[in-house]
Amino acid sequence: MADRRENSVLFSLKELRRIEDDRVRKEQDETRARAEADRAAREAAERTAREEQERIRREEEDRLRRAEEEKAAREREGHLRLQEAERRARVEGEMRLQEERMRLEVQHRAKHSPVKAVVSVAAVLVLIGGVLGWKMYSQHQTEIAAQRAELARVEAEKTRIQAEKLKAEAEYKAQMSAIQKEMTDKLASAKNDQERARIRAEAAQAQAQAQARHSSHAPAAGKTDKEATPKWRNVGKHEISDNPIEGL
Repeated sequence: MADRRENSVLFSLKELRRIEDDRVRKEQDETRARAEADRAAREAAERTAREEQERIRREEEDRLRRAEEEKAAREREGHLRLQEAERRARVEGEMRLQEERMRLEVQHRAKHSPVKAVVSVAAVLVLIGGVLGWKMYSQHQTEIAAQRAELARVEAEKTRIQAEKLKAEAEYKAQMSAIQKEMTDKLASAKNDQERARIRAEAAQAQAQAQARHSSHAPAAGKTDKEATPKWRNVGKHEISDNPIEGL
């Protein structure tokens, strides 16, 4: 009878030891699982941050490249317009000078040789051509200055928008880190699986809300570029009137 009670006690002790070992093993497994989940969450957050920084860097490089290409295209177009205007003014002046010479030659056949008149008319035509060319050049320079001022304003606006995006991204990362830290601290003091599940659910909900706020406040890159792109006024060729003293 005593042996039976002793065996029963030993069995109970072994069962209790087994239960305690299972509990300790379960807690160790849960601790490893929590650590693995925290590590995976940190790696995902870091990977997302790196991808976002890379995307922002590529967008900035593309924006600078487009701005340089647009600037070079505008300068080429401006030079071509100026050269075309000067060429037309020169051709117009030469044609008028040739017409005047022909008229004076006709007069010379009937009268005397009007050398002084020819020299005077040629000087006047050269002066008119120079004034017309200077006027076109001045107007073109004014248009270029206005375009450069508009480009500077647009670049400043893009810089401001980029700074706001970087600030919002930093705030978002700080919120996500704070949520992760708070969840880790609460999990460390949790007493049961139900409380741990509730803590993880609350953290996931807080992260989702932070993500939604970040997405709703983040400006779209395409829209920003479209709104910030200056609308350049199409500067056409200047028409030259038949009146040689027009605009003087």
